[in-house]
Amino acid sequence: MKTARRVITLILFIVFLIAGFTAVVILPRDEASAQQENRKLADFPSFSFERLKSGKFTSDFETYLSDNVGYRSTFMSVSAAYKNSKGINEYGKLVETNGDLGTGSTKKSELLVTDDRVMEVYRADEQAQEEYIKMLDFYAEKLPASINLYSMIIPTQIDFMPFYKTVGDDEKENIDYLYSNFNKRVKNINVYDTLKEHFDAGEYVYFRTDHHWTSLGAYYAYCKMGADMGFGTLRLDEFQKGEVKDFTGYLYSQAQAPYLDSHKDTIEYYKNALNDITFKCTTFSYIPDQEFDYTGKMFDLSRGASYNMFLGGDQPYIEIDSNSPNKKTLVMLKDSYSNALIPWLTCAYSKIIVVDARTFDQSITKILNTTPVDDFLITNYILGTNFRDYIKLCHDIY
Repeated sequence: MKTARRVITLILFIVFLIAGFTAVVILPRDEASAQQENRKLADFPSFSFERLKSGKFTSDFETYLSDNVGYRSTFMSVSAAYKNSKGINEYGKLVETNGDLGTGSTKKSELLVTDDRVMEVYRADEQAQEEYIKMLDFYAEKLPASINLYSMIIPTQIDFMPFYKTVGDDEKENIDYLYSNFNKRVKNINVYDTLKEHFDAGEYVYFRTDHHWTSLGAYYAYCKMGADMGFGTLRLDEFQKGEVKDFTGYLYSQAQAPYLDSHKDTIEYYKNALNDITFKCTTFSYIPDQEFDYTGKMFDLSRGASYNMFLGGDQPYIEIDSNSPNKKTLVMLKDSYSNALIPWLTCAYSKIIVVDARTFDQSITKILNTTPVDDFLITNYILGTNFRDYIKLCHDIY
């Protein structure tokens, strides 16, 4: 009898392995899931005994398995629908999810789903905050004294809604904490009050189904930057406004709340002769130590109703040359929030170099050695300051 049970157990184990192998290797990779989540699915991780010993290989391999299950988007929809049936409280629905900044790792996080929008819930990570402060201090020590160093941390809309902001930690309090602990050389651009003023006035400064701000929200940040950084800004009526309707963002795909279909967003964009231009993009990932250049568009309408319409999405390295009368150069170390901001800044700088630490594998030092730089801006939205691996990437590319 024991032998029979062992044989049955062994057979079930083999069936389980075959099923897992089929789900990951045999079934086609679910590219629809990547599009739905607006990120690149994990590739098979590189192996070394050092990575195995540190646990990095195991962690990356688990992410690879999770990302490459066949029909992943279907499983996600079923799972999210189940989670969405729980967590109902006085504020709406709290939905558990995996926060993802595009670094290959995730963090357990929550979304607040209300009657007309979905928002990320911010939970302060004290250890990550200290690492973010050290990263800014590192740049303050390393950058040449002739370069102005700026920091901008962008809040999310949940902090402007008194009924909802108590669900998570106070974003303003934590932004102020970070600003107050940076090296004195760092000049902080505090856009919190600016965005709150326009949000309270009912202006469309944040999307309802996505974690990003809108182009209008980015415009008001651009105006605040002009006041703090000393460049002139243009009026909205000096731009031609365009719209892409029926946008549902990253948070919509995570929350799986079908009733939000009646609250789809509209992507607004503003163009003029200065910012409706193409620019140079460079990636270094195809062939080691070799650059691959391609042309990007400020407003890539071929992307359809997607936040990736701005700049064509996140790029490792962007070099923008415009006819701005302000003959200065700005280097930006940024997350995806800045994709909607850069078209405005193109009107304020004749040259902008944009670096995304998540995919840029060269060095900031190389840029500084080959290009005269006036201003250096490190900007992220508040939840980005919680991802320690992202902060390390920002530090290590110098």
